[in-house]
Amino acid sequence: MPNVGKPSKGCLNCRERKVKCDQKRPSCSQCLRIQKQCHGYRDPLNMMFKNESDIVARKARIRYQELSRARMPKLPSRHRSQPSDPESTSSSSRPSTWEFSNQQILKRSSLSNLEELTWELIPSIEDQAIGFFFSNYVIPPTIVPRGQFDYLTELLNRPQTDRVLHTSVLAAGLAGLGNATKCPQIMKKAREEYVSALSMTNKALQSAQTAKKDSTLISVLMLGMYENFTYQTKRSLMSWTKHINGATALLKLRGTDQFYDSIGVRIFQQLYGTILLVCLQNRAEIPPDVSDLWEEYTQISDYTVSGKEWTRIMVRYMRHAIDLTKDSSDSASIVATSLKLDKSLEDLKARIPDIWKYEIVPLKEPMDTVYGNFYHIYPDPWIAQMWNNLRSVRIVLHKVICEQLKRGSAQSPALFVSPEWNPQMKLSEALMMTAASDICASVPQITGQISFPDPPTSTPVSANTITLPELVDCHDPKYQLRTATKFTIPPRPTGMHHLIWPIYAAGEMEICPNDMRKWAIDRLYDLGLKLGTRQAIILAEDLKEKRTRDSVK
Repeated sequence: MPNVGKPSKGCLNCRERKVKCDQKRPSCSQCLRIQKQCHGYRDPLNMMFKNESDIVARKARIRYQELSRARMPKLPSRHRSQPSDPESTSSSSRPSTWEFSNQQILKRSSLSNLEELTWELIPSIEDQAIGFFFSNYVIPPTIVPRGQFDYLTELLNRPQTDRVLHTSVLAAGLAGLGNATKCPQIMKKAREEYVSALSMTNKALQSAQTAKKDSTLISVLMLGMYENFTYQTKRSLMSWTKHINGATALLKLRGTDQFYDSIGVRIFQQLYGTILLVCLQNRAEIPPDVSDLWEEYTQISDYTVSGKEWTRIMVRYMRHAIDLTKDSSDSASIVATSLKLDKSLEDLKARIPDIWKYEIVPLKEPMDTVYGNFYHIYPDPWIAQMWNNLRSVRIVLHKVICEQLKRGSAQSPALFVSPEWNPQMKLSEALMMTAASDICASVPQITGQISFPDPPTSTPVSANTITLPELVDCHDPKYQLRTATKFTIPPRPTGMHHLIWPIYAAGEMEICPNDMRKWAIDRLYDLGLKLGTRQAIILAEDLKEKRTRDSVK
């Protein structure tokens, strides 16, 4: 591949207009001035080389055909004389093994284009995209009977799968694969599939019968995943939120009937968790109808399974914390309510089943991919996710407390005096730092530096008595911390995408130390590349700008 010189680093609009591009983010000044969309900047290193793989492959095929024709042995001529006995007639009428194999060689060598044979051995882009999505986002249930998109396998394997479902999954998979490989052609294909899936979804929503189908609801979820993958700015969160709002409306339409179907229950559980996180991130109110549906579901569901009762209580506390972020009453009452809720969250830890508890392992030597001097080992990816949800809620809760303490002390007359609110401010900041450090400690295992243990062979009910030390031997090499050069992607999906917002929440805190914020930025960039989601990249850029602003102060 020859060097063809240094290309322009500017955006597409500036290159076409032949003007200097200042390469500002998220848009260059020239595009802002002429009010055009800035399409981003090329990677100069990738553009310095010309890919001639196709030309080399074509030359090799031509050379192969020439050699095949030159070395092809001539077939022996058949005898025209008729044999005298039936047995010899039977044997001579059939071509010999040598004749048959050479006839096959002649047929193959006569092909003018061998690409047809080559492409049969390579998965199509569509298959690669579906595989990329499944390998990164579909999590089967293990110790805890909860997965993520695990119902897709069953739905897509049905003989009469709705086309809207396949198209929406394909659009999301192509977008993720296109981002991970930085391939514009795949991204173009992803946009085409997205437009097609959006059209089919809108058509399905026009009828109450088709709107209630599992395939329609999942398609709306997949369109939201596509928006995550194609994030452009933090304002892109609104596009994702619109799809989640649409899915929320479908949950209401489906009513309680969805709780009597295995797939319907799994979709509801996953979507309700997503709704809570969206509301927490946006500080938005949870739709009352959906909260009522959750309460009805808890009356039907079996809560003897390990950890489900704890999950139900934690979800209620999450809702209370979200409601507090929307509270506009006086600062004193907000602080009092927040402190009461925080005590409940602390008491909740005592009710955690033994199997849900994690191990804290001291770090022997400093590593770039591990923040601080310790890391965690969890029994299950979903358990790690729930712990990080709890930590994120506590960060939000104490952020509200700190905001209200500052607001109340600045009023005239002051609601809080220094001897009263200073100790609470320091305590809230310490609890926020503890939650942030624990989020960081969960990252190594979820990103593949440490394996998750195999699920126990016991039933879910008896699993209540199992502890993590019974599943994990910290001296086993399987559970030793691997360096960044010895791991790439976990052997099975671990929900790495669930790390994006907790890491951002830790790095976005006003009190976040500079080294923690830098570490959070690096991890978000890594997640964006591995998972093919621009959401992580945009949030990393936001933390980077915040770090720059704070360094100027």
